[in-house]
Amino acid sequence: MSAVADDAIKKVFVELQAKYISSTQQVNQVKSQIQAKQRERKMAELTRRELDALDSNTKTYKPVGKMFIQSPLSEMKSQYVNAVAGADESIQQLEKSQKYWERAASDAQGNLKDILQGPRTM
Repeated sequence: MSAVADDAIKKVFVELQAKYISSTQQVNQVKSQIQAKQRERKMAELTRRELDALDSNTKTYKPVGKMFIQSPLSEMKSQYVNAVAGADESIQQLEKSQKYWERAASDAQGNLKDILQGPRTM
């Protein structure tokens, strides 16, 4: 009977360990995605600020692949305003995801500690 209990505990321990590792990897992945979105947002914000400083009749060009196409200044400004708003939205979603994975990792870690420190009853 004790061998069955030990096998069950071992199985649960392995599953929790896998869940903890997976959750930790997800947290790290989401953190890197947040950093990338923050860089993207910062670039869009800086570009928008530079466009705001331009005279209204200045010719502006939008990058499209390896070429540039002339585009109205107002359209360029709105494009970068939308890019900043989209990045903010994405960052908020990623932060929610990060909290979820951090909670999952914390729960798995707590359960692992309980298994390791808990008394073994037969």
